Amino acid sequence: MRKFARPRIVSSKCIEFEPCRYNGLIIRSSIVENLKKCAEFYPVCPEVEIGLGIPRDPVRVVEAEGKMELFQPATEKIFTKKMQDFSESFLNSLYDVDGFILKNRSPSCGVKNIKVYYGFKNPGSRRGGVGLFARKVLDKFSDLPVEDEGRLRNLAIRENFLTRLFTLAEFREITEKGDFNDLVEFQSRNKLLLLSYSQEYLRKMGRVLSDRHSKSLLDLKRDYGNFLRKALSSNPKITSNVNVLLHAMGYFSKGLSSHEKSFFLDSLQKYREGRIPLLVNLNILKSWIIRFGEDYLEKQTFFEPYPEDLMQITFIYDKMDK
Repeated sequence: MRKFARPRIVSSKCIEFEPCRYNGLIIRSSIVENLKKCAEFYPVCPEVEIGLGIPRDPVRVVEAEGKMELFQPATEKIFTKKMQDFSESFLNSLYDVDGFILKNRSPSCGVKNIKVYYGFKNPGSRRGGVGLFARKVLDKFSDLPVEDEGRLRNLAIRENFLTRLFTLAEFREITEKGDFNDLVEFQSRNKLLLLSYSQEYLRKMGRVLSDRHSKSLLDLKRDYGNFLRKALSSNPKITSNVNVLLHAMGYFSKGLSSHEKSFFLDSLQKYREGRIPLLVNLNILKSWIIRFGEDYLEKQTFFEPYPEDLMQITFIYDKMDK
């Protein structure tokens, strides 16, 4: 069984940690609760950190004179400067984190589609904004996985987030204490996974490793890490995953019956059409890896990019803000 590095995750404190929402409640998330078993969390509530109490009058994002302001209608106070200063100070203090899980729809932490009001006195609003703390996170950590707990209910978004999170956590450990051979081993074990994300960056990472004699180990790790984060920054396409799955099937083609091949190809087609998740095809291949004793594929992270306990097709729906 694969041993996983423990990711370091910054999360909104109101998600499974403390009842610090504006209404004094805690937000339940089975995703975060499950991750607690295999990750290190750094919870934070930006609104409490800038002096707002629990419970508190709600704040909102207001667009005024071309600027996004954090405004509290009940007191008519503007907290933009305080939030920006705290965000800068807190994020600058972070050391080697691997990802973020923030509160959806929050005027401070929402990463997508929050309400933006047209003015301090105007009740009209539009969707599509980003919380003030979340904006700083996205600007400073654009190469890390950043999601909200609402979007993580989507299977495809969750799979990509967890894959990036655990891959980057493993590389961080290599950066901290690994040698050149560890880098080569990492590249080898992640070859199919990286192939599903970006053939271009996979080649660039290979060239970095081949240049070992002209750079220090520190420079090699830096350059390799930059390409790794760029490779993982875009979601893998279904067609890329299918190509990797077909490539893996080739290792067993001589030992499979025509019925087994037909069944697998039919399963691939269902995945292409969005009728079944990737996990179904992965499990078919994993059964063949065991059956034929294929050591190379057994080590490939593509077949187990994150802990098996997190490989859930559905989660119990968490209570959403109304």
